[in-house]
Amino acid sequence: MRRDAYGVVAAMAAGLLGCNDLEVCGSTSQDITRTDGGVYRCVTSEDCPRTSRVNVCVTDVSPVAECVQCEDTKCVTVIPESC
Repeated sequence: MRRDAYGVVAAMAAGLLGCNDLEVCGSTSQDITRTDGGVYRCVTSEDCPRTSRVNVCVTDVSPVAECVQCEDTKCVTVIPESC
């Protein structure tokens, strides 16, 4: 009987591991524009404007949360796309 309980717990754990709300299948980039319609220019990602809830992108891999980065001397917001 005890062996069956372990099997049920193992099956539930495996099912939960398969469910990942943070799974990201890609991302889109959107220019960060000024009020006059021009784009913000940058040298590094830290130069880009952002709110307190948005981080600087630290890798080239699709992020789990929205972040900002400097691409070709212009600031962009990188928005993850869920699967």
